[in-house]
Amino acid sequence: MEIKITTDNCAVDKHFLIKELASAKVIVELEFEKIISMQSQKKRQKELINIIHQELGKFQWMISDSVNIELVWYLNAIERQETDKVGDLDNITKPILDALTGENGILMDDSQIGSIHTFWMSRNELKHDNYLKIEISFSNDYCFDKSDLIFIQYEGAVCLPLNVDFNSEISMLGALAVVWARKMHRNTAKKIRKLGADADRFLVQSSYDIHRTRLSGFSKKRIYSLDDFKKECRKNGLTYKSYLSFFKRLLKRA
Repeated sequence: MEIKITTDNCAVDKHFLIKELASAKVIVELEFEKIISMQSQKKRQKELINIIHQELGKFQWMISDSVNIELVWYLNAIERQETDKVGDLDNITKPILDALTGENGILMDDSQIGSIHTFWMSRNELKHDNYLKIEISFSNDYCFDKSDLIFIQYEGAVCLPLNVDFNSEISMLGALAVVWARKMHRNTAKKIRKLGADADRFLVQSSYDIHRTRLSGFSKKRIYSLDDFKKECRKNGLTYKSYLSFFKRLLKRA
């Protein structure tokens, strides 16, 4: 199997190249002899995922917002007609989508996929192998660096992705401020619901929040309960005094 990755308005080490332009693409091209489907052996599915992860794992960032994905399969028309595996686009698409997620992918979870357009075209007989082109279109305003990415489980099973440098007091305080703001939004939404109205769309819905069960592709070391995160901050030198002082300044500016 051969793989090639190109980008548009982003690079392996940067999620944007032109600051004024938020749209970007990652294009993955695959050539392989045998199509892998959901009915293929787990070993073969794992090999496919590993090959894609080896390349996407080089990206130093990942996307948190909704993405649009187009998959173009160039297949042997006769093989597609005469076999049951190649003919079912659902079965051959799912393993590919799984390979885009997790620490070594560029998506946190496939729930981020806002739309999928998958279709096949007849492969030129001069081409021996099957060919797949995947275009992932996204807004690069919603991306995180992988190196210091963590998830703080702050409300039920809801987690907030953040880049936190535990060697920086301002980074830790900033993360706590964001969590505090999100909790305030949710508490306000609860109060409004009690009054008979619904502001969840404005106060609860977020391109960042993600359910804990959707983080299976990440090391548990990256996932903190709010209490554990506060303990880690104190362990790295964040004092209760600086914590209080920071939030008092925030409240004065509000």
